[in-house]
Amino acid sequence: MKYVIGITLALGVFASTAIAQTRYFLFPSEVSEFSSQNARAVNLFGIATDVQTTETDGVQFLISDNSVSIPVIYQGQLPQEFEDGNPAIVLGEFNGTVLFANVIIVQFSSKHLPKAALAELQSYGAQISD
Repeated sequence: MKYVIGITLALGVFASTAIAQTRYFLFPSEVSEFSSQNARAVNLFGIATDVQTTETDGVQFLISDNSVSIPVIYQGQLPQEFEDGNPAIVLGEFNGTVLFANVIIVQFSSKHLPKAALAELQSYGAQISD
């Protein structure tokens, strides 16, 4: 009986940790509401604009949808295809104001993204591979 209780507790802790770490695909207009209720780790879809490189902060830009822009800070080398005005997916931690990005994706595949996200990206002019 001790083992059953122990295993049940371990599974409960594992499940709650997995749920807390789940990443969702969001548009900038959805980030504030989502991050106030859930994990700070997000995948953000949108158009990259106002790209600036600084010595202290790395790359700064906005990721935007049709109504909201979120500031992004990224320390690292940008993908070769990353350009101002193009669609991108940015993975990172949102602190309520700024998204601190770990990964930037600019090549999209229909195998790895939800259909709604693909449709939105196509509406922005993104090229989607199969």
